[in-house]
Amino acid sequence: MKVMTNFVKYMMIVLLSLFIFSCSDGEDGARGPAGQDGVDGVGVDGQDGATGQDGVDGQNGTDGEPGTANVIYSDWIPENFDGSRPESAESTDGIYESYTLVSGLSNQIIEEGTILVYGRRNGSLIRPLPYINVDNGEIYNFLLLNGILKAEAKTLDNSNKDFEFFSEFRYIIIPGGVAVPSSATSKSAKDYTSMSYKEVLSMFNIPE
Repeated sequence: MKVMTNFVKYMMIVLLSLFIFSCSDGEDGARGPAGQDGVDGVGVDGQDGATGQDGVDGQNGTDGEPGTANVIYSDWIPENFDGSRPESAESTDGIYESYTLVSGLSNQIIEEGTILVYGRRNGSLIRPLPYINVDNGEIYNFLLLNGILKAEAKTLDNSNKDFEFFSEFRYIIIPGGVAVPSSATSKSAKDYTSMSYKEVLSMFNIPE
């Protein structure tokens, strides 16, 4: 009886051990294949925003003063007629006198530029040359020869004259291609000669 009891206990221990062993975790199984990626969702792009208004243009700057860098001008030169006869004078011309205002002018200035000469009387009366003094029978003009600019005077009746109507002369030379200030319209040589003395001074900022 005691042997039977021991046998039963032994069997129970064996069965319990087998039960425990069968319930223990086994090795992990192999990882299954990865699943397919899901389909990307379809979204609608948002509409572009409205274009903003252009900013206001800035104000134009004030025009600068007209330049005189390329314009050549003299001070008032005292009259100095010396009784010499210009080389251009013909034997049938009236009595001539002349004197040099400036020399060394280039052919380009002479051919392409505009040369203005003025006579002044008593410090106030200013007239462009050529000028005819009808009362005295005189004509005042200027002469260009071999790069030399001269003031000249001659009689209209071959009589002897002192040529003292003008006490001084001044020249203004505007080379070809000099830009006219933007505030003025384009001027040709004809326009310059038709302008008054004051207008020419103002256009090129030339001092009195």
